[in-house]
Amino acid sequence: MVVHRLDRAAARQVAVRAQMLDAERPRELLAVVGRLTFLQLDPTAAVAPNADLVAWTRLGAAYQPAHLEQALERDRTLFAHRSLVRPMADLGLYLGEMVAASPSGCTRRT
Repeated sequence: MVVHRLDRAAARQVAVRAQMLDAERPRELLAVVGRLTFLQLDPTAAVAPNADLVAWTRLGAAYQPAHLEQALERDRTLFAHRSLVRPMADLGLYLGEMVAASPSGCTRRT
């Protein structure tokens, strides 16, 4: 195994890029959620909801809160589960947990 050592500046650069806070901005909300793996839905918002603040810092002024609502409710490219917004492509990872937590248990209606 090779151990890589980073100085503080290099480690900071890696962290900033991993959080998509560098100069290259993504163009779509789905790309942001996919790369970050989720946005947290926060029931309390002093300035704005956390999900909107995170999306805006990554997408810039082109982002509007209506984009998140549209992706969740109309386009269905994102879904919310346990106060987290995730890409619809990840839904299969959570279906078992969702079924187990549902009031009807594992019963499937057709």
